[in-house]
Amino acid sequence: MASDIKVSVKDDALRAAVDRVRLGLPLGGRMRPLWERIGRIGKTSTQLRFRTQVDPSGKPWVKSWRALNEGGQTMSLSRRLRNSIAYEARETGVAWGTNVAYAAQRNFGGVIRAKAGPFLSIPVTPEARRAGSPRNFGELHVAQSIKGQFMLVDKNGVTQYLLRAKVTQPAREFLGVNEADSKEIVDTSERYYEEQWR
Repeated sequence: MASDIKVSVKDDALRAAVDRVRLGLPLGGRMRPLWERIGRIGKTSTQLRFRTQVDPSGKPWVKSWRALNEGGQTMSLSRRLRNSIAYEARETGVAWGTNVAYAAQRNFGGVIRAKAGPFLSIPVTPEARRAGSPRNFGELHVAQSIKGQFMLVDKNGVTQYLLRAKVTQPAREFLGVNEADSKEIVDTSERYYEEQWR
């Protein structure tokens, strides 16, 4: 799994539980099955954050403009990011995350700037989202609001795209381990240890 994000877990209880298993395995015992179980826990917990809309520390995500104005959930329109969460277990450890290019920006937040022109075009209607780019939409013209905001409107005067030089996206953390995950990982490690000595 290629990943641009690395979140390390520094939890003494987790480390102690895994070390107990690693050091207490019978001769020829393998750690990879335990890492597989831990990877499934991490993947499932991460994917559930897209449903609960809460980060690992328990803080609710800031709702997106689309979720506030049209309903639905933040970061769940296409479900691409949520469905891309995967894990990779080896004999020496496990990692879970995503290879989606924009994942780090969604997880940590940041500023998005226009690359190919002076403005980002942000679709604000379902029709504009389906079209993707304003080039695919048809007849649009530039208008300016009373507050000085530029937008692209259709022939009926309906705003289809907002034009912005940059957009600041808040952090919506989905990667990490919370207390419930930590407890489940410790319990899973203890069960695995007991299974190896039966």
